[in-house]
Amino acid sequence: MIKARVSVSVVLAVLLAGSGSYVFSGRVEVSDIQEITFVKAGGAVEVSIRVRGEFSSDVFKLTEPERLVFDVSPIDTISAAPQMEINLAGVLRVRTGKFKTRVARLVFDLETAAVNYSIVRTSEGMKVTFWKEGEEAPPPGEKTETKPEAKAEAPPEAKPEEKPEEKPEAKPEEKLEAKPEQKVESVPLPGRDKKRFFVQVGGGVGTFLESTATFDRFFPLYSEQGERKDTYKLKRNTPASLSVGGYIKALDASIKLGLGIEYWNFKSDAVFEIAVPHPFLPDSPRTLTLSNQFRSTFTSVSAFGLFRIFSIGRLTMFAGPEVGFAFGKYKFLDNVEFDDQPPFFDDDVTITSITYLENSISSFWTGVQAGFEVSFSRSFSLHLNLRAFYLNPEIKEMSSTFSLSQAHALIGFQYNF
Repeated sequence: MIKARVSVSVVLAVLLAGSGSYVFSGRVEVSDIQEITFVKAGGAVEVSIRVRGEFSSDVFKLTEPERLVFDVSPIDTISAAPQMEINLAGVLRVRTGKFKTRVARLVFDLETAAVNYSIVRTSEGMKVTFWKEGEEAPPPGEKTETKPEAKAEAPPEAKPEEKPEEKPEAKPEEKLEAKPEQKVESVPLPGRDKKRFFVQVGGGVGTFLESTATFDRFFPLYSEQGERKDTYKLKRNTPASLSVGGYIKALDASIKLGLGIEYWNFKSDAVFEIAVPHPFLPDSPRTLTLSNQFRSTFTSVSAFGLFRIFSIGRLTMFAGPEVGFAFGKYKFLDNVEFDDQPPFFDDDVTITSITYLENSISSFWTGVQAGFEVSFSRSFSLHLNLRAFYLNPEIKEMSSTFSLSQAHALIGFQYNF
């Protein structure tokens, strides 16, 4: 009886030792997607996915926009960055996140559907190679290396592969998964598609970089020289804009090209100080002061080319140069007539008539623009444009220039098609 007890205790000890070695052998450690890296290999790009722990993967493609999706399980945590820009071999970026319990989803955003890929299991996880159709495939050396790895991993993957063989079930699974995927990712980053056009409307406020303009004019009177000082203070501008254009890809950069037309509406406060010489006393001018307010309207047409600076989720920033041509009319003081009577004090000078002249102004301008877009859907987005430009037309009647340089902040909506 004692021997039986000893043998049972020995068996229990062996089992506990075995179970202890199982627990502490690392098989129950937390599975994790540790890191995602990529390297350029000729015309291809190799993306390495380092995974800790045993795993299996389900791979499928989604369209509109084009994506290659990996569902990796079982995965407990994700240490890799949630998004990484690639922009090589037709791959725009890779995004990671938890899809459901113990399932991690990796989404490769593709430039077009014409992107080939191959997947290889490695000792550290997976390696995915992408290359565009019509370009060189990965070197043969890489293919020969991948075959042994694929065979070595084939036995543990044989059982999971039997499930995907049930094709009728695999397709419904893709359709069911496509719906939540589209809800999360249905909003593309602006400029992702090669052929994409937009119409943009907006309005805002503008401020003049040089808000005050002063002109000195002289006239002869009583054998002396009278002086007139005209000061124009430009008020806030309220521009309204309409732009059309499209997105193109050039040199692996997304560029937003467009043409715009704007309507400017602003006020000006004008103050005129006239120094009238005295008929008998030299250097004893008398001063007249008058003021007025003008409203001016201008039309501006422009062309711009903006480069995509960054994209974070639904937010995209573009920046670049723009050029334009502005034309309109502005009212200036032309002539002042006055009556001078004895005893020739300040109150004895009275204005009899004032003549204003509406000058036509036109000039080219250059500037820079930074645009921010927040996408609500594939068709609509909110935009904010910040811009500054130099506009300094010449006024021939004044023999001087008139600075209309401005800084604008415009907000509005954009429709993509």
